[in-house]
Amino acid sequence: MKDMPQGTGTLTSDKGRVLGQFEVEGFQYIFAGNLGSFVQSFSVPNADVSYESADQLHKEAAEFEPSPIQKDQIQLRLKNGVTITGGFDMPFSDGEVKKGTVVGGLGKWLKL
Repeated sequence: MKDMPQGTGTLTSDKGRVLGQFEVEGFQYIFAGNLGSFVQSFSVPNADVSYESADQLHKEAAEFEPSPIQKDQIQLRLKNGVTITGGFDMPFSDGEVKKGTVVGGLGKWLKL
């Protein structure tokens, strides 16, 4: 299986609003969305976005697959096959992220 293409950037969230900025194939992309049930603020300074085709990054809004969130990293899997992953700049405590916490939501891409 060949590796999926990747882009790099940042991902931040505040009160459930998530914002990603990525460079993909020489272009800037913004990912904006909402995390349905997770309102902790976080920052991922080195996030990766994996995809099969850059066309997946400028379609209609895409839902997230329900994804478990960990204390030190996040993985958002969109139902169209795009995945955003990365480690938090400051890991959460056990009280902030309980084992088995799952995030879902909806997001949309914008190409600049």
